[in-house]
Amino acid sequence: MIRRSQYRCSFKLMGGDMPLDNILDRCRQELLELISNGKLCNASFYRYKDMGFLYLEEIIENADEKNIDVDALMADLKPYLKPWPEEDGDRFFAPMINVYYHHIPEDDLDKWEHERTTSSKQRIGRIAFVYPHKLPSYIMYHNAIVEEGLLKGDKYAFISVHENILFSYYEEPRNNVNIKNSDEESKVIDKWLSVDPESHFDRIKAEGSNFLVIPCLFSVDRIDLLQ
Repeated sequence: MIRRSQYRCSFKLMGGDMPLDNILDRCRQELLELISNGKLCNASFYRYKDMGFLYLEEIIENADEKNIDVDALMADLKPYLKPWPEEDGDRFFAPMINVYYHHIPEDDLDKWEHERTTSSKQRIGRIAFVYPHKLPSYIMYHNAIVEEGLLKGDKYAFISVHENILFSYYEEPRNNVNIKNSDEESKVIDKWLSVDPESHFDRIKAEGSNFLVIPCLFSVDRIDLLQ
């Protein structure tokens, strides 16, 4: 079983960019070891200015398993990060709340990664800034689209929210599927389109886009070890 999750961190800005290359190499190596040990399938880390976004695919036996300890996993980065205060204490990687996807990865691992092993894929991260007063509307309609399960989109797409910032992971070329594996037309998407989706996004903050593609610091997947 694959569990997907996304996390946000906040970098300290200390008089220019930080010398992260060696630290990122160590984090990447830690993640590769977990992939080699069958604990992870994919780990992709992106950055925009002082914000970092981590996408993970954990390999788990059952849904009750605890999420991986991301703070421990990325511990080498802690001196360069600002803490997020939470109810149980500070943490450096804040969990994001998932609001949107097109596929539930209940298949075996080889079936889940089939598209990745049969064609070259680009792993892309994007962010969007939603106006705070529009965030409930965005979440409501996207939860409804997921619940309906008919809108087709990239199999690996996954969008989560933290505060009013969305992080989107997907892969190209896209393999368009939907949750119900049906060719029925989505009715909920018409409702979303009727409330003016463009009005939800702060395009100034996103440099003229709804979703802005951001740089990838590193990305590792099980298939990288098989090639």
